[in-house]
Amino acid sequence: MAFERITEATIASYLAGLPAMAGHFSSFDDLDVREVGDGNLNFVFIVTNRRNPDETVVVKQAVPFLRVVGESWPLTRHRMDFEVAALERFGALCPEHVPAIYHSSSDMSLVVMRNLRNHRILRHELMEGLVFPRMADHLSTFMARTLFHTSDLYLGHDVKKEAAGRAINIELCKITEDFVLTHPYEDNETNVYNPALPRDAVDAIQREPALRAAVGEIKYAFMTRAEALIHGDLHTGSIMANADETFVIDPEFSFYGPMGFDPGALIANLLLAYLSQDYRQRAMGRDPAPYRDWLLSVTREVWTSFEAKFLGLWRDEDGRRGASFIGRDLDGHSAEAFRQAFMKRLFADTLGFAGVKMMRRIVGLAKVAEIATIPDLEERARAEVAALRLGAELAKGRAGFSGIGEIVDLARGLSAK
Repeated sequence: MAFERITEATIASYLAGLPAMAGHFSSFDDLDVREVGDGNLNFVFIVTNRRNPDETVVVKQAVPFLRVVGESWPLTRHRMDFEVAALERFGALCPEHVPAIYHSSSDMSLVVMRNLRNHRILRHELMEGLVFPRMADHLSTFMARTLFHTSDLYLGHDVKKEAAGRAINIELCKITEDFVLTHPYEDNETNVYNPALPRDAVDAIQREPALRAAVGEIKYAFMTRAEALIHGDLHTGSIMANADETFVIDPEFSFYGPMGFDPGALIANLLLAYLSQDYRQRAMGRDPAPYRDWLLSVTREVWTSFEAKFLGLWRDEDGRRGASFIGRDLDGHSAEAFRQAFMKRLFADTLGFAGVKMMRRIVGLAKVAEIATIPDLEERARAEVAALRLGAELAKGRAGFSGIGEIVDLARGLSAK
């Protein structure tokens, strides 16, 4: 089937022609179709039978350009192939946190999947000051399972290399290389600045050799470390949740990359939410301290739970095989010493990627709504300056921190200035 852009007017007839939808919709005559995509890349439709709201799906289609810019920025629509492959792999490893796929088409560059209609985008809910008591547990489980089971620590060397070869997501990796790891630090024309943001705060990330060198090292790691199948864009806008369930969506940036990228992206977004909530909680007439403390506790739990679960999977796998990744452990302690060294390096990588993700959200093209929509530009600049300082400290000092508690303390201290 030749590619054709679907619209609100054509989507019902398209779904009616899919065998997979015959048992999902009792009728295609009265479908409510809404285009709800607010991301940078794709078009997303919610389709619901007006007569039976339980009959509902999400249809997501990639078009051959960057949506946030328009047709002047060509981009392969086959990025959807990478997203579908990642959803299938992640769904097999962690089905309770990945939406089910009903149909996909490489020709049409689209996927039809479960509509998480009882869940909301996490970013928007955090902006409103809502608490999700199981979120850190769920997301740490997702990251531990997906990163461990797609790495050389679990897969055979041949299986891993073949899988990595199938997941070379060139164009979307280039977007990250440019918009996350290069443009924000060179005063690129794509950057967008709050007019109240002090120039010296921007110069501190664009004109400091130590930081530029650190970002260069982090960029090199992103481009060269094919460690595991990563989501590639695991921020709070790619997560849907309610009080009981958490789902990870939108892995169009997935590829075999550095393990620290996903936990780094998530921690960065939690810290950005924390920095925004001094203003947002006050604007809602609340004391900011309780909710900000909760966000920091979630940040701490995300890492500590991820680390414990990852190591648990690793130890169990070594026990099942009766062998260590490093070979025979003649003294009985070498395998665990390697695991601890590995996790120390992974923590440093996580902090480095968290740092660059924070800084790019302040000066780069794509913002985070919790900070970018603060109407008082001076208040917004206050949060932005703290984010830039924290991001720079994480990037430069990533190898020197001993634990996530130091990061929580650093965030608390910088936001108080």
